[in-house]
Amino acid sequence: MPEKSTKKILFIITKSVWGGAQKYVHDMAVNLPKDHFEPIIAGGGHGIMAEKIISAGLPFVEIKSFQRDMGFRKEIVSFFEILKILFKTKPDVVHVSSSKAGGIVGIAILCYLAVKPPRGGLTAIFTVHGWAFLESRPKWQIWLIKLASKITCLFYDKVICVSRNDYNSAIKNKIAPARKMVVIHNGINPADYNFQERTEKEFTVGTIGEATKNKGHKYLIEASKNFSDIKLNIISGVLNASTYLKNFDIFVLPSLKEGLPYVILEAGLARLPVIASSVGGIPEIIENEKDGLLVLPANSKELATAIKKLVENKTLRENLAKNLREKILKGFSLEKMLRETISLYK
Repeated sequence: MPEKSTKKILFIITKSVWGGAQKYVHDMAVNLPKDHFEPIIAGGGHGIMAEKIISAGLPFVEIKSFQRDMGFRKEIVSFFEILKILFKTKPDVVHVSSSKAGGIVGIAILCYLAVKPPRGGLTAIFTVHGWAFLESRPKWQIWLIKLASKITCLFYDKVICVSRNDYNSAIKNKIAPARKMVVIHNGINPADYNFQERTEKEFTVGTIGEATKNKGHKYLIEASKNFSDIKLNIISGVLNASTYLKNFDIFVLPSLKEGLPYVILEAGLARLPVIASSVGGIPEIIENEKDGLLVLPANSKELATAIKKLVENKTLRENLAKNLREKILKGFSLEKMLRETISLYK
């Protein structure tokens, strides 16, 4: 029997709000070559990502009981919702981009294949946007999360790590065998960005991110108290927040945990000097003193020192920004991310 001309790709994510994982799903789905792939996107709620997907002319299926904070009953209902979607869409590839969705979707895939195995087979892919067991948690929680991560990975043919750090952490903790895992960095397309012209008149240090503990905003706030003549701007929960990046003179990402953050790629594209915590995949983007400054996480004193260094040295700011932009354009493109991911679909 001849191979189908197009492959049906079912993307699944827990919530359809707008964050790094949602941008990843959106960019993958919208930019897949339509002559080879037919994308379908499913997720909890009907948030910004869902609206962007629909605006792009792609189908979005709401998983009504799918929420990030799950209870046992919701998980059971979610399982049957996902199973129903699998039977209805009959995908060639299922690509999951959420740790909390990973296990439920994995079990649903197993049941689907047992009841009605597709003639051409089914490829299951799981993308990790930062392992939850790398967060600061009680030991018993870390143990449970590691166990859940190991079980989740059993259901998938390939596990994409968006950073080498996530890959190494998985190997070290025996989450999945090396043959199953692959590193594919996040990538962006400069043509997708239209940065607004600067309107801010004061020297501004800023960041963009959800108001969660892992983003480390409190350390930036503490560091900023050392500078009476500098404005601090924290943008959280704003649609298309990256549009406003040129209002910053220095971009800071004081995170405690990250996968490979899009926001640093966007800040670099906007020609901003960047200070960031040396966590997750951030050192894979920024080489200290060459294309940015790296600081220890949860350390407001070191953060203040780095800010002072850039405030006082305009030439350093310009050189770091220039080098970072060149690195991003060369090594963190959307085209590269698409090409490497598509190779797994085939």
